[in-house]
Amino acid sequence: MRLLDEGPDVPAPSAIQLKKIQAALIDNLKPVRPMAPSGVFLLALAVVFLAVVAAGPLLLGMNGWGALSTGQKIAVFAVLATGAVPLAVSMVGQMTPGSKYTRAPSPVSVLVSLLLVLAAVFRPQQESAFVSNGLTCLKIGLMYSMTTAFLVCILLRRGAAQYPKLMGSAAGGFTGLVGLSVLAIICPNMNEHHILVWHWSVTLLSSLAGESLGAAIDRLSVSARRPGLPRQWRGHRAS
Repeated sequence: MRLLDEGPDVPAPSAIQLKKIQAALIDNLKPVRPMAPSGVFLLALAVVFLAVVAAGPLLLGMNGWGALSTGQKIAVFAVLATGAVPLAVSMVGQMTPGSKYTRAPSPVSVLVSLLLVLAAVFRPQQESAFVSNGLTCLKIGLMYSMTTAFLVCILLRRGAAQYPKLMGSAAGGFTGLVGLSVLAIICPNMNEHHILVWHWSVTLLSSLAGESLGAAIDRLSVSARRPGLPRQWRGHRAS
């Protein structure tokens, strides 16, 4: 930094200094396993999605699937699939530092689209135990979302997130869609209010949790880099 600040008139480092710098740079260098192609990670995320969604009905039954009409099945699972794909692409695109990553649709757009479709295909119905039934569904949906989050984290650790907050939001939205998919298959309650308040909230809460975790990681990484900045830079965010 001193050399850069003072310009080209500063004498070049001595041979001894260059050797010390070179030794410090290569001292801890170790070979790493190359990352697999993006298609492999996308396939792995698809397997995780389908495996967890399949596990729910195996353990809890398929009462919700039987209660859905053909039109509702097509509409609900089409929007779930079209929401999960761009979020998976978003995560994989961020795993390779320096890659030419183009941001996919944000989790907000996925949440809004999902909300609109659910509101369009279901109708309000009478429900005597709205809160107790809803809390049960919320608990189940979040349980499967957290299971998915654990598996997704194992995959994401193979790369390095360029944007932790965005990565966390995409991962949270992806896992939330898994939880909602499970509920769509197992829950026979077709009350629109139940689905909008409790089922959709699984995806919302998962997205918020992922974004909050990513933001916390981002702040910690910035704090870890800040002490090494020149004094005149302190107080500014590291890039």
